[in-house]
Amino acid sequence: MRTVQVYIEGQRLDLFEDEQINVTSTQQNVQDISKVFTDFSQSFSVPASTKNNEIFEHFYQNDIDSTLDFNKRRNANIEIDYTPFRTGKISLEKAEVKNNKAYSYQITFYGDVVSLKDKFGEDKLVDLTLLNIYAHPYNATEIKNRITDGATNYVVRYPLIAPRRLTYDDGGANDINTNTGAIQYTELFPSIRLAAILGAMQGRYGVTFNGTFLTDKRFQNAFLYCMNANNFQYYTSTEDISFDTLSEGSLNENPLPASAYFDTTENTVTFDRVEYADVFPTTGTGNSNSIRHRISTLIYNASVSGAKFYIDVFVNGAFSTSYEAENNQLLTAIDTINSPSLQSRTVSFRVRASINCTFQMQTRYQQIDTPTITNVYTGFTSATTLAGNIDPLSYIPDMKVADFFSGLLKEFNLTCYGTEQDVYQVEPLSDWYDKGAVVDITKYTDIESINIDRVKLFQNISFKYLESENILNQAFRDLFSRNYGDVTAQFNYDGGDFNVEVPFENMMQERFTGTDLQVGFTIDHSLNTYVPKPMILYMYDETVATFKFYNGSTYDTITEYMPFGQDLIDGTDNFTLNFNAEISSLLGQVVTNTLYSVYYEPYLLNLFNLKNRETTVKTNLPISLLTNLKLNDRLIIRDKRYIINDMKSNLTTGEVNFTLLNDFTEVISQGGGKPIQPLQPSDQAQCLDVRILFPNGAVSATITTSDAGVTITPSTLTTDGTVEVCIPANTDTVGLITTEDDADYINTEDFIRLRTEEGNVAIYTLTVTYDYADGTQVANQIFIQQQP
Repeated sequence: MRTVQVYIEGQRLDLFEDEQINVTSTQQNVQDISKVFTDFSQSFSVPASTKNNEIFEHFYQNDIDSTLDFNKRRNANIEIDYTPFRTGKISLEKAEVKNNKAYSYQITFYGDVVSLKDKFGEDKLVDLTLLNIYAHPYNATEIKNRITDGATNYVVRYPLIAPRRLTYDDGGANDINTNTGAIQYTELFPSIRLAAILGAMQGRYGVTFNGTFLTDKRFQNAFLYCMNANNFQYYTSTEDISFDTLSEGSLNENPLPASAYFDTTENTVTFDRVEYADVFPTTGTGNSNSIRHRISTLIYNASVSGAKFYIDVFVNGAFSTSYEAENNQLLTAIDTINSPSLQSRTVSFRVRASINCTFQMQTRYQQIDTPTITNVYTGFTSATTLAGNIDPLSYIPDMKVADFFSGLLKEFNLTCYGTEQDVYQVEPLSDWYDKGAVVDITKYTDIESINIDRVKLFQNISFKYLESENILNQAFRDLFSRNYGDVTAQFNYDGGDFNVEVPFENMMQERFTGTDLQVGFTIDHSLNTYVPKPMILYMYDETVATFKFYNGSTYDTITEYMPFGQDLIDGTDNFTLNFNAEISSLLGQVVTNTLYSVYYEPYLLNLFNLKNRETTVKTNLPISLLTNLKLNDRLIIRDKRYIINDMKSNLTTGEVNFTLLNDFTEVISQGGGKPIQPLQPSDQAQCLDVRILFPNGAVSATITTSDAGVTITPSTLTTDGTVEVCIPANTDTVGLITTEDDADYINTEDFIRLRTEEGNVAIYTLTVTYDYADGTQVANQIFIQQQP
């Protein structure tokens, strides 16, 4: 019999000798392809021993003041015979008392992804205050540069999306090729790179996201459009409110000083339930439950008359509400009753304004019995300057961080899993499967009891965006009876329907006839402005087009810009944010590298292979295999190979029940067998970022080539990474050969002699050799097909 060790925050729990601990592990489940799953255990009991009582702080005794919040899961890890098995969180479910004595605690283990969700909580994107490092000066020149300059790696950009129906060369009021209808820099909303948002999440939650896809152009050039109002309103950068001096009301009965509630280091004000006799000892006979806690704010000494201030309120570190204030206007931020269930609240403030100015602020905390029986404490903010930088947080959509992150996973069919505490790998599902090892478990399998079932799949799988109110999207729906960019994959299968819906809008853009100028407008079918749902946009490469831009005093003619919409070019390949292969509004041609075809179709084609079966087997795995097996590993049983749909492990006995699906795909660890999509750059000399994936168990990879003129930096990796491959120009390019007569004139139509010289693709071969700890090697090739 094996021994299992369970630890909570580094403290080992005592276990019952006969307790069975069962853990279910799954990453991607055939019954719900839109979700990323994680490990979880059946609830199991541990004894109420002296040690466990200390760890759980006598949960069964509610009259003990505990330092723990039992509503929150705690960091945990599981070992089998002292070999690491899983890390994650443990939730305390209940305690059992027998004969007036604590007998046991019931707990449940959850994997790393649940730990990540716990960190996000109910936070919204506006809580990612680290994003304010991307605040920038707000003026016409700055905005123009962020529209036109493709050489600078701006984190914040300004798509040509306006709250009016833009036209071109029609002479109307909204004709952006005229001064009258010119683009106004004050009508454009910002957008921010998705990578920057993930970076702010890492800083706020103390986590690290790894993965080569996160450095890929297909992710780096994806932006979140930041529009949260019908029309653009300039706000200054947002500043934290500090409490520089404190005071107590002259009529206070409460003997505690203001510093008991105001923290001048953290700049917070904290209150909790109070007892009447403690805070009103002179009056002494009132009801504690009738006391009110009120926090209010007063802006004063504003340097600019008519300035409007916007005060953001954060409670326990999370955004709570926002309200508008003017000079000398006392407003209530928090007003709550002193109920028995009141829990501690820590409140902080951030302020921005509609114009550059200085101001001061009072923050009042009151304990109110009656209008005349009140304790007042005040924190004073010294003169504070709100500068002319624009903060993207002021315009970010109203969206939960958890919904944003899960939406990203769905958008690109990414999987997320922990590699160590607070470190997570994020990568496309197809990449994750490609990295699996091949493990033969035949000798550990009960081959006398194998169940083979029909895979219970769906007949139709729909991939959808949230419905857009946009006038162009509505016209598309009326014409085609479906939403722009959505697709339904149909399979010859007796099953139901399944929807994969991302929490984003997919706004159609419009390219003006005879130009390469693409714009968008937040106008609905009634020609009213609307606020779009959260929206992801791709930024295309710098494009030549002409339009007018008003800089606040004169009109500039812009001749190149960065298009935003569904399209992105990587090398010579076009990609789209549509699930369906639509005609690109920018390119005027069908783009086949869709979200569905690139990120979902490879998995589904294997899943819906007519030879696929769902196989259930019982095994008994040795500890070394059980603790090292990855969910993307391929399992071999006799002469067939499988992917893992789920595994249920009895950690005490070693019995593992697998639900498996047949595998018809290649893996990197086979060596030479995994086809990798060739890179297809243009004919120019250039350096390419090439992603190198590591198969499970590999310890190093060496990247080499025998082609002249090609350099690779670095040439050795020890984990997933990106190498820079520099290639020379392809001189065998397309050319037009003409013949001339003796007078150096090209012949007329009757005697024309023109022909197209096709040119040849230059092919470079990279060999990636993987070394394993046991001394074995495998090699794969990556091809670069440089276009003529």
